[in-house]
Amino acid sequence: MPPKALQFSIIILIFTLIGLVRYAVIWSQEQATQTEVGSSNEMLTPVPDDTNPQQAVDGVQVTKSYTLPVPGSAPTESVKHTIELTDIKRGCFVQDCIPSVVSPEFLPANELREVLEPNSLGIAVWEAQRFYPFPMLETHELVNDVLPDGSAVLVSYCPLCGTGIVFNRELYGVVEEFGVSGMLWQSNLLMYNRNESLNERNLWSQILGQAVVGNRAGEPLEVVESDIVTYAEWLERFPTGETLVTGEPQDPYQGKYVDVALQFDPDFSITDSAIPADTYVHGIIVAGQPKAYVTSELFDGMTDIVNGERIFVQIDQDRITFLQPNAESGQAPTELSDTEGFWFSWQAAHPNTELWTGQQ
Repeated sequence: MPPKALQFSIIILIFTLIGLVRYAVIWSQEQATQTEVGSSNEMLTPVPDDTNPQQAVDGVQVTKSYTLPVPGSAPTESVKHTIELTDIKRGCFVQDCIPSVVSPEFLPANELREVLEPNSLGIAVWEAQRFYPFPMLETHELVNDVLPDGSAVLVSYCPLCGTGIVFNRELYGVVEEFGVSGMLWQSNLLMYNRNESLNERNLWSQILGQAVVGNRAGEPLEVVESDIVTYAEWLERFPTGETLVTGEPQDPYQGKYVDVALQFDPDFSITDSAIPADTYVHGIIVAGQPKAYVTSELFDGMTDIVNGERIFVQIDQDRITFLQPNAESGQAPTELSDTEGFWFSWQAAHPNTELWTGQQ
């Protein structure tokens, strides 16, 4: 072969190799950054290293070793857990793929009229006069905040489940910082505490409000009183109330929250459900018995019997409160903790729940 022809062939070969290498790099990067949302056929189910966990006290199991679908949020040896580990699904490929907020910023509510739609939902912490709009939380999900009175709180939002819950993030005198684990249970957000030691990290279920994997498995988070209301309702009551502006209003799911959530196979059957999956409900637990109430059917002064205990509902403007009267004991009424969100999520997390639709 003439020298010039040989040189030309070598150049063509070099460029071909460079092209193949670049394609391989791009392909690997796309695979590393691709999320599971909307791609149920790609979801991985982790395989436990020990399929015979030993039953421990208070419903806590111990599995000898286990590799979670997204590493870094809980121990992998002598794993304590209150849920089936195989029910944990990967939501994205890396821990903190959704960055939690650690330095939240606020503006008065009346300065966001051009930013937020009147019917935008958000979490209102009334006593602190702070509002956390869902559109701002879509791409953060967690806000590590400190209220004006010094209380360290975790404001949590799971878009797929419609659940917005505020927790006290001080545990045993230590203020924890929380992040998004990148994993889901029953399509619901699994959070983790950012302890330096992996053995001190836990996975926390937002909808259960407790640690479900790790050395604190079974331990609850203290719920801080809050309500889910519209921006218009918040603006009317607190026009200068502090409103979260960390983040840009977004909806990466284009409103198809339940469609995406069901791709992660929660324990919920659309065909067997008495009401649509995305019906908004309030869920409570009385003496171990869960019960859900269709939010739109609740009214002030209504009463019900749950597990033999009488409860009644008080509605003051936008605030819905469930109370146990305690009339027989002569004590003041007890306010019950309640969870607001989509029906499918509450039912999947509480399979023995009862349901009140307003027609009983």
